[in-house]
Amino acid sequence: MGVAIFFERLFYLWRIRRSESGILKTLESHFKAGDILEFFKDLPEATGPALNMIKEAAGICCDDSEALETVLDFHIDAEVEAASKYMDTLATLGAISPLLGLLGTVTGLIKAFMVIEASGGKVNASMLAGGIWEAMLTTAFGLAVALLLIVGHRFLLSRVKHLEDELEHIAILLLKGAYHNRKANGLGVSYEKTSLK
Repeated sequence: MGVAIFFERLFYLWRIRRSESGILKTLESHFKAGDILEFFKDLPEATGPALNMIKEAAGICCDDSEALETVLDFHIDAEVEAASKYMDTLATLGAISPLLGLLGTVTGLIKAFMVIEASGGKVNASMLAGGIWEAMLTTAFGLAVALLLIVGHRFLLSRVKHLEDELEHIAILLLKGAYHNRKANGLGVSYEKTSLK
């Protein structure tokens, strides 16, 4: 189950990255050129976290600075939450895997002691080997699964953090672009001190 969650989330984040590659660079170049409104006209039809946020912001970019900031904050939170789906489950599976391995260790040792009891205390190594072998195997398996799930979880968290950072960077560029556009058009500017989050 943990492996399925890992690959599902990995594919989800890869699809986002692929569909939105170049959006940030394009926005930055339009921002530097001072034509943020032209950027809105050239948006691709594709969808994704950044594109959805940008398209929503395009409708209010030059009208209401507080509404724009609220919309951007909302979209960042919603997209990070969507990207983090099942992450708690993955972390939980990584945490309980060693415990399941330990449970197997205990049952293997119980079997070994049952063999000792059944033989009246007269045992040789081959009689105990089955129980000890089972104990070691389940421990190794539990630790291996835990290691893979924990590393996978940390990797996915780093990708989600990267997505969040990119969305925040885009939001700041949109806010600055809207500010400069309003200033250039002689409209009231109310968010010079804007800071997301």
